[in-house]
Amino acid sequence: MKKRNTYEIVMIVDANLTDEESQVVLGKHKEIISNAGGEIKFESSWGRRKLGYEINKMKHGIYYLLWAEGNGDTIEEMERQFGYDDKVIKFFVVIVENLEKAYNAFEALKAEPKKTANLVSDKLGA
Repeated sequence: MKKRNTYEIVMIVDANLTDEESQVVLGKHKEIISNAGGEIKFESSWGRRKLGYEINKMKHGIYYLLWAEGNGDTIEEMERQFGYDDKVIKFFVVIVENLEKAYNAFEALKAEPKKTANLVSDKLGA
């Protein structure tokens, strides 16, 4: 049996989609993860945001953050399916050592984004 890891997955979908259409895309990819043996632990929608840089002539995207558990085959299948879906404009996957800690840190960031931004600025000396 392959080792199961926990993953943080950021999925950015086309901002031209309606809320309903973007939810269908999210549901499709959550189902792909489940069918490949993974399990979604937490999820969060960041909504429509400006991209850090233009992707395929798009300046905005709809961001979703998922925390999932699975093995390498699960993530491989998910990444393959992301590549086939032209509504997904970008995705990032990283292994997370402590799922609860990562989730709680994200919730703290959402609760006080200015405080977190100040901490980053202090660290960078900006």
